[in-house]
Amino acid sequence: MVSAAAVSTALLTGCGSKKVTDEAGGPPSTPAATTTETSPSAAPTATPSDTPTASTGPSPTGSPSPSTSRSAKPSATTSSATPNGAKPNSAKPSAPVAEKAPAPVAAAPAPTAKPGPVAPPPPPAPATPHVPPLQSSCKPSKPQPDEPKEAVAAALTAAAGQPRVLNLSNGGTDRLPALPANLVRAIAWQESGWQSGILACDGGIGTMQIMPATVSWMNSKFGTASDPKTLAGNVQLGTQLLDWLVAYYGDSSFGGKYDLSPDPVTGKTPLLDLVIAAYNAGAGNVHYNTVTDPVTGETGGSLVIPNPGYVANVKALMSSAPWTKTD
Repeated sequence: MVSAAAVSTALLTGCGSKKVTDEAGGPPSTPAATTTETSPSAAPTATPSDTPTASTGPSPTGSPSPSTSRSAKPSATTSSATPNGAKPNSAKPSAPVAEKAPAPVAAAPAPTAKPGPVAPPPPPAPATPHVPPLQSSCKPSKPQPDEPKEAVAAALTAAAGQPRVLNLSNGGTDRLPALPANLVRAIAWQESGWQSGILACDGGIGTMQIMPATVSWMNSKFGTASDPKTLAGNVQLGTQLLDWLVAYYGDSSFGGKYDLSPDPVTGKTPLLDLVIAAYNAGAGNVHYNTVTDPVTGETGGSLVIPNPGYVANVKALMSSAPWTKTD
């Protein structure tokens, strides 16, 4: 799917074991700079009351920036997926999160493989990262009219609350918990400003900016037949991608735990950061590695995120919820 700063941790909600979802967007605004991904000069964001803390500082054309540190293991569980977002109707862009970018996200437990079946690995990462239309210098097209903002909000909330069953490559299935509603709303706002009829120059479709290759991939993994050109189908595909990402990183690095809430000891959100980054940049470009402290010998996790500015903006939007404000 679509291949994007420390935010209030109270908005995240823990999930059960094993799940996956997608993204949503809002009015255009200037995004925080990112590091390894093609970062738009202007992205839809709201001015958060808290400064984003989950990702490394912006740098539109830098290389992936890994961050290391130790922290307690995540306690809850969540879901996973891999892609991009979409744009709103006439919503006015909120103030951009252009403050100084925070330090790289770290403080994650050492990767622990989950015993038993795990979510299948992602397909090869796209050669060119997806650029949300609100952040692109290329003017998007509008092949169809936008649905009312209220309809988009309802579709995002409904899709986020669906527990899903992921089909594993070994023939088994993985039951995933519902996603945090504000995560789905924020991704959609960042990607498209909640514009359901928008089409990005790089092929991103609708509210969640679903890439064509993501459609058949997600439909096969979840046994669905969603159409990205409809509001319901587009949001379904986006949330499925998020679910798949939660399952992929949760299984491969967090022992099968899908908790997107902050680490109780450090306040960091390593799994959430990986999911947000991979939705925009692709799971093949976002990694979680083991790092050993040369002095203490302790092992911890290291996040390799190419688009820290995107992560920061989404987390800021989760906190400020600009879609609840009236013009």
